[in-house]
Amino acid sequence: MLTITMLKGTKIALIGLGKIGGALASSLVRNKIVSRHHLVGTTGHRDSALEAAKRYGIRTLTDNIQAIRDAQIIILAVKPQTMKKVLTEIKDAIREDQLLITLAAARTTRFIEETLQKKIAVVRAMPNTPCLVNAGMTVLCPGRYATHEHIEIARQIFAAVGLVAVIDNEDLMDAVTALSGSGPAYAYIMIEALAEGGVKVGLPRSLSTLLAAQSLLGAAKMVLETGEHPAKLKDEVTTPAGVTIDGIMALEDGGIRVTLIKTVDRATAKSKELSQ
Repeated sequence: MLTITMLKGTKIALIGLGKIGGALASSLVRNKIVSRHHLVGTTGHRDSALEAAKRYGIRTLTDNIQAIRDAQIIILAVKPQTMKKVLTEIKDAIREDQLLITLAAARTTRFIEETLQKKIAVVRAMPNTPCLVNAGMTVLCPGRYATHEHIEIARQIFAAVGLVAVIDNEDLMDAVTALSGSGPAYAYIMIEALAEGGVKVGLPRSLSTLLAAQSLLGAAKMVLETGEHPAKLKDEVTTPAGVTIDGIMALEDGGIRVTLIKTVDRATAKSKELSQ
C-alpha cells in the first residue's frame, strides 16, 4: 500500500501530456513532489513525445502499456472522448494494487471501474487551467475502492498546482465542472469586458487589461485569505454616494447575478448530459 511519506519514491505514469498533464508533470518535478526519474509520461506521437521529454525533462513514451508497467500511480490526463479507448488498451496490463487518478470530465469512477472490470482504486479529479500557473483549483472524489489514504496521495499531487478540495458525492462533480472547471472562462470574459470599459473611458488597452486582471485576482485573494463573505467585502468598497455604488447599479441593471447563476446552472446540465 502506498503511503504519503513514500510519494517521493513512488513511480508515476502520466498518460497524456497535454496542457493539464504537462502542467502536472512540470510542477511535480519543480516542487520536488516526485523525482523526474520516477515520472514517465506518454503522448500520441513520437515527435510530441520527443518534444515533451525535452520540455519537462522526464522519460516520455508513446506506449501506454509500457508506461504503466512499473508505476504505482497512473494519472489519466486524456480527453473524455478518448477515455474508453485508453482504458480498453491498458485493461489487461493494469493491476489492482495501482492507484488510478482520472482528470476527464463527465466520466465517472463507476464507468472506469466497469470498463476495467477490476477492483482498482480510482480517484476522480477536476482541475482547472490555472494549474498552469500553480493557481489552480482541483476537486477530488473517491471511487468505490479508493481509501482515505488514496485521497491524501491525490491531494498531495494536486496541491503542487493549487488548492484542493474533496467531496464524497460524485453526483456533485457535474456542478464542480460547471463552476470550477469552466469558471476561468467566465472570469476571462469579465476581465475582457472590464478592460473594454476602461478603453471606453480613455485608458490604454494594456493598462486597462492589467487593472481589470489584477482587480479580479486581488478580490479573489481577499475572499480566500480573509474568509469573509463576498457581500461584506463588497460593502467595504462601496461608500455612500460614491463611485462604486453607481457601477454596481449598472451591473444589477444588466442582470449580472441572474446571468452568472444561469451560467453555472446551464453548464451543469450540459455536464450531466455528457455524463450519460
